[in-house]
Amino acid sequence: MKTARFALFAALIGLGSLLGTALSSPAAAGIGSQYGWMGNKPYMDCLKYVGAFGADYPNRNRNIETCKHNYLPGGR
Repeated sequence: MKTARFALFAALIGLGSLLGTALSSPAAAGIGSQYGWMGNKPYMDCLKYVGAFGADYPNRNRNIETCKHNYLPGGR
């Protein structure tokens, strides 16, 4: 009986730790990797600075491309 309880306890701890690490790092698991750029704070700050989230204005696309080139891997 004691062995069965211990095995159940060990299984629950193992399962909990596995789920805990998977949920804490979804990008590492490949979930949402297409939105990984949103976690790049310098890139997001650059976009805010150049006004990329506002109305369209002349050279807006050029400014966004400059942020991509400077802050994203590979410059996408």
